[in-house]
Amino acid sequence: MESHLTGILIVSIASLALYLLLSWPLGPKKGLLYPPGPKGLPILGNFFDMMGARECETLRGWKATYGPIAHLKVFGRSYVYLNDYQTVVNLFEKRGNIYSSRPHFIMNDLQGWGEWFVGVLPYGPELRRSRQKLHHFLQQSVVPDYFAFQTQSSYRLAELLLRDPEDFLDVLKYSAADLITRVTYGYAANGITDPIIRIAEEGMEAFADAQGFYMVNEVPWLQHLPPWIPGMGFMRIAEEGYKKSMDMYKKPYEMFKKNLGKGLGSSSIAARLLESLRDNNGKISQEDEDLTAKVTSIMYAGAADTSFSALSTFILAMVLHPDVQKRAQEEIDKTIGRNTLPTFEDLPKLKYIDAIRKECMRWQSIITTPSPHTVSIDDEINGYLIPANSVVMANFWAIFRDPVEYPEPDKFIPERFIPSEGKKVPLEPSKVIFSVGRRICPGRYFAENSIFIDMATIIATCDIRMALDVDGNLIIPDINYTNQFIRHTKPFRCSIKPRNSEILGLLHQHNEVETSSGD
Repeated sequence: MESHLTGILIVSIASLALYLLLSWPLGPKKGLLYPPGPKGLPILGNFFDMMGARECETLRGWKATYGPIAHLKVFGRSYVYLNDYQTVVNLFEKRGNIYSSRPHFIMNDLQGWGEWFVGVLPYGPELRRSRQKLHHFLQQSVVPDYFAFQTQSSYRLAELLLRDPEDFLDVLKYSAADLITRVTYGYAANGITDPIIRIAEEGMEAFADAQGFYMVNEVPWLQHLPPWIPGMGFMRIAEEGYKKSMDMYKKPYEMFKKNLGKGLGSSSIAARLLESLRDNNGKISQEDEDLTAKVTSIMYAGAADTSFSALSTFILAMVLHPDVQKRAQEEIDKTIGRNTLPTFEDLPKLKYIDAIRKECMRWQSIITTPSPHTVSIDDEINGYLIPANSVVMANFWAIFRDPVEYPEPDKFIPERFIPSEGKKVPLEPSKVIFSVGRRICPGRYFAENSIFIDMATIIATCDIRMALDVDGNLIIPDINYTNQFIRHTKPFRCSIKPRNSEILGLLHQHNEVETSSGD
């Protein structure tokens, strides 16, 4: 009897789904054609194509096959991929008035991101106010205020790498997070297992999961079905993700408020933002408390993850390209001298290391497709229709693999970014990675500075080589990355040693002075 009722329920659900899907519009309007794209199935459309939509070669293939714009459709909703930089600028920047909002995804709601995460908020007053606060503390004119934090963080990172080279990926992850907790909350993290770092790491993993392709985003009423029905596994993911989302939103801020009550962290961004929101009576509203928690959480989580991704790619590139590392070390020695640690005053003179930074961000992009935009009205580009409410995404991977802009795009060639007579310098990767238009990343200057000083300090202090196996043979690492929203290298082995016998002592001396003087 129970089996019979279950069968009836499944048939009823399938019938309702078929009715709804058949009633949805499937063709273009206004007499215009959709942009070209892979042929879909009846009703399902490009459902199965979208399952691999973050795979690098899939993204690259769409540009090769369909040109600057590719169109897919799933259950009546259009997905549009922008495969070259100029098309991204034309829509997200020049037509920002209609392309600056985010699509509504049910999975973001189920995990709680829609309640607070600035990155998924629709374009409107709440987003503008949040971004205005971020801009105030991260705009280009004020980022020099953080140079001392970033410089000292790079010295701590180099010493930790040399003392614990086997766990270099954990060291990179800890260092990136520790810098952000110090600047944002005035809190020095206690190693990679620090609870605040774990909360952010688990939160970003949950966010990455929520950005996957889920049926419930296309068929919203699925969220109301019993979780025991086959195919409802997303409900378990959503339940687990909601707790992690709320922890990431609330717990770092609660920790900050507790420490602030003890007189700690008063010069942090969180403290200064909170102080700026007091009314004439010195009171802070609950709305402004919530704003401070949202703004600081997004800054802390996003910046740490992107820096870790870029630096892990840098280590991999140095292992695979010892000639590049040697030239970078020669630049350091010639410019600032051996046994001297770089500072921000030195960075403008380190042209080759800056080229390495740019090539790392291009060669293995931190993100293949960033958070999607949506278009508020029907739009036309190149004679094609972009329907209202389409999900519109920049295809970073295809942009960075354009052989016209970047000859031999699969190769790691920092020299492509070194100006020379008669040579065109290609598109600066940061103009792509940090997006364009009204949703451009407000923390881009801080992030670039952190990555640059970290790379320069590692080059100045470390020799990075291939590891050896038990028989003394070189272990050549594979170029393997996670297929998540923010990409990371999969674990690989390498050798990290001090460039000479004096380096470790020099780093320790600098870090001892910093520890004794405090942050």
